[in-house]
Amino acid sequence: MSAPPQVPYYRPRPRSIVGPLVLITIGILFLLRTTGVISFQGFRTWMVHYWPLLLIFWGVAKLLEHVWARQHGEPTPRLGAGAVVLLVFVILFGTGVTRTADWNWRGISTDIGVDDDWENMFGNHYDFTDNFAQPVTGGSEIKVLSARGDISVTSSEDNQIHAIVRKSVRSDSQENANRVNESTHPKFIQQGSLWVLDLTSGDFDKARFDLDLQLPRQLALSMSTRRGNLSVSQRDGNVDLSTDHGNLSAENVKGATSLHIRSGSVNVKTVIGNVRVDGEVEDGSVSDVTGTLEFNAGYNGTVQLSHITQRLHLKSVRTDLQLAKLDGEISMGHGDIRASEFAGPVKLNTRSNEVHFENVSGDVEVENRNGIVSIRPKTPLGNIDVNNVRGGIELELPPVPGFRLDAESKDGTIDVNDFSISVDNQRRDATARATIGKGGPDLRLRTDRGTIQIRKQ
Repeated sequence: MSAPPQVPYYRPRPRSIVGPLVLITIGILFLLRTTGVISFQGFRTWMVHYWPLLLIFWGVAKLLEHVWARQHGEPTPRLGAGAVVLLVFVILFGTGVTRTADWNWRGISTDIGVDDDWENMFGNHYDFTDNFAQPVTGGSEIKVLSARGDISVTSSEDNQIHAIVRKSVRSDSQENANRVNESTHPKFIQQGSLWVLDLTSGDFDKARFDLDLQLPRQLALSMSTRRGNLSVSQRDGNVDLSTDHGNLSAENVKGATSLHIRSGSVNVKTVIGNVRVDGEVEDGSVSDVTGTLEFNAGYNGTVQLSHITQRLHLKSVRTDLQLAKLDGEISMGHGDIRASEFAGPVKLNTRSNEVHFENVSGDVEVENRNGIVSIRPKTPLGNIDVNNVRGGIELELPPVPGFRLDAESKDGTIDVNDFSISVDNQRRDATARATIGKGGPDLRLRTDRGTIQIRKQ
C-alpha cells in the first residue's frame, strides 16, 4: 500500500518591521516636543522641510530587509495593511504641512471668528461692558493678570486708573451669562507697593476680557495673558509683557522693556532703556532703542532691527549675532541676513543663510554654512575673519593704505584682479597670501567648495 502524498510545508511570508520603526520614530519626535526638549518652532521647521526623511528611512529599511532575506533564502517581508495606511498618512500629512507653512493661521481664525480657546467654543455669545476709575496712592508697580483678552495701555492725565472692560461670555443662557457678568466686576487691589488686577481666578476664567487702560505713567508695569495681544505706550517706568498666544507691542517707553512670547509677533519702538525679547516669534520689529538689545527668540517670519545705540545680541535656532552698535538696520528671514551701517566688533555664527553686510566698521567675524557671505566694509577697516562651508565669499574693500591677506578656497578659486596679489589657482586648494602696502588689518578668508572674490569699492 503506497504512502499518502506529503503536503508541502507552507511557510507564511513574514511582515515587515519598517512600519513599527517609523511609528516609533514619529512617537520619539512628538515626545521630544511635548517634553520641551525641542521647541515648537524647531519641531515645526523639521516637519515643514524634512518630513521626507521618514520616507527615505522607510525605503532604506525595506531595502536592507530585502537584501537580508535574499542572503538567507527567506521571502521578502511584506507590508501589512496598517503599514500601508501609515505610509499614506505620512505622505498626506507631510505634504499638507509643507503646503500650508506660509499660511497665517492666526489671521485666518480671526477673520472667520473662531476662538482658539476650545473651552469657550460652545454656547451663545453675550457681551457686557464695565467702566471704572480708581485713584492710585502709593505703590511703585502695576500688575495685570489675564487668561484671555487683548489689553491696551496708555497714560492717564491724572493720578488715577481709568478702565473700559469689554466682556465676552459664552453661555447656554442669558441668565447664566448675567451671573458671570455680575461676579466679574474687576478692580485693582493694593498689595504693599503693588497694584494688582487679577482676571484669572473664579468666574473670571469663564469669559474673555478686552481692556483699555489709562494708567499713571511713572509706575512700572507688568502684564501677562495666556491668549491675547498686549499693547503699551507712553510709559516712564519699566515694562514687562508676557503672552503665550498673541502679539506684543511697546512704544515710547523710558524704562527697561522685557517681552516674553511663545507664539505671535513683537513690535518695539522708541525705548530709552534696555530691551529684551525671548521666546518664539512669527515676525519681530525693534527700532530706536537707546540701551542694549537682547533678542533671544526663534523666528518664523521676518525680523527687522534698526537704530540700536548700544550692544546688540540676537540668538535664534540657527543664528547667533553680536555687534557693538547699529546705526542702520538689520533684516533677517527666509534664508537671508542683511545688515547696513553698523559697528564692530561683529560676530556672526549662522547656517543656511545668505549674509550681506554693508558699511560695517571694526572687526568682523563670520561663520556660515550653505550660503554666500558678502561684506562691504567701510573705514576704519578692522580685522575680517570669514569661514564658509559650501558657499562663496565676496569682499569689496574701501580705499585703505594696506592690509594682510590670507585666503584659501578648497575645491574652489580665488579672484583678486583689483590688487597685485599672486594667486595659486592651479591646485585643488586655491591660495592667496600677501601684504599690501605697509600692512594693516588681517583679512583671513576660508571657504569650502566656493569662490573667493576680492575687489575694490
